[in-house]
Amino acid sequence: MRFFKIFLPLILLSSLIYAFTHKSESALLKKQDDGMSVEEFLKRTENKEKIVFAYFKAEWCAPCVKLKPVMEQLQAEEKEKVEILIIDIDENKKLAQHFEINTLPLFYIYKNGKKVWENNTALCKADIQKKLAMYK
Repeated sequence: MRFFKIFLPLILLSSLIYAFTHKSESALLKKQDDGMSVEEFLKRTENKEKIVFAYFKAEWCAPCVKLKPVMEQLQAEEKEKVEILIIDIDENKKLAQHFEINTLPLFYIYKNGKKVWENNTALCKADIQKKLAMYK
């Protein structure tokens, strides 16, 4: 009897804590379906006025984490001539599957809807700016 008085409240409390801190499986499955569609991505790359720089990343990717401030700076500095798409592959699983992304970070440059450059290694800001300048 003493067991129930002591441990039953602890078991109930731990069950409640677990329920509130962990997402349900259906919520996780729904999250996987969210994100940009392949059609929307391709439509955005058809920009006739600007080149499009697509950067594929993930929160768990160490080089991607290091590139975060660089990409934010580039977005601000290049917004007049370059559309920069920052795409998290965990939030955009359909895109990652469509492009068969298995290496991060991954960079694409599109001009008039056609992919003109691809790179799958981390680059510094200066190298990215050089590549962007080539296609502007």
